[in-house]
Amino acid sequence: PQPLFYYAGQAGRLTQDRDRQGGNPFASALVEVLKIHPLTLEDFGGRMAAANAKYSNGWHQLQKPRKLPDPKWRLDEEEQKRVALVLINADYSKSAGVYSLPGARFDAKRIPAALSEAGFEVTLVYDRTTEEARRMIAEFAARSETADASLIYVGGHGIQYKRTVFWMMGDYPEQDAKWLGTHAISLDEIGKAGRARAANLVLYASCRDDPFSP
Repeated sequence: PQPLFYYAGQAGRLTQDRDRQGGNPFASALVEVLKIHPLTLEDFGGRMAAANAKYSNGWHQLQKPRKLPDPKWRLDEEEQKRVALVLINADYSKSAGVYSLPGARFDAKRIPAALSEAGFEVTLVYDRTTEEARRMIAEFAARSETADASLIYVGGHGIQYKRTVFWMMGDYPEQDAKWLGTHAISLDEIGKAGRARAANLVLYASCRDDPFSP
């Protein structure tokens, strides 16, 4: 099935790096919702929206899929094989004009832990180069083909440029769109790594503003 995209915020909007829990409000929402049982696809979207708004004090407004392949399909069936890929960049000290993200660093610990507790086999890609991240994404894609469900979480700096959402790597050279091909990965490319049989979720916690257009 096609990937189901869940965005922490709306197009053109920024997202918060830290809430009172210590990380991104969208991450706080995920940690909370994964503990709920039973958890159907329909419940997941509604509960994520409510918790995302709660932890961000209304700043985050979740964008979720309009249609679900099977709203009553459960994400928490014990007999399922579930795999998760956590993509987080927090160290942007090598990037021009971009600050590092302590909240994302915190999420790199708690998101894999929460997913593991929920029964997912987790792969963490943390502060990697573009080449390393792409290699690990490809490896996950092959692994997800044998799973019932896949979940990909994306955290760190991000933008939306000409209607395409990008995850920014920690060494983005300068504030110019010409580096997107080599120092960022589009969410469309990331979403293609979800190849599980029943459901493929992509959770994007990052900003969707456009710093490159005049």
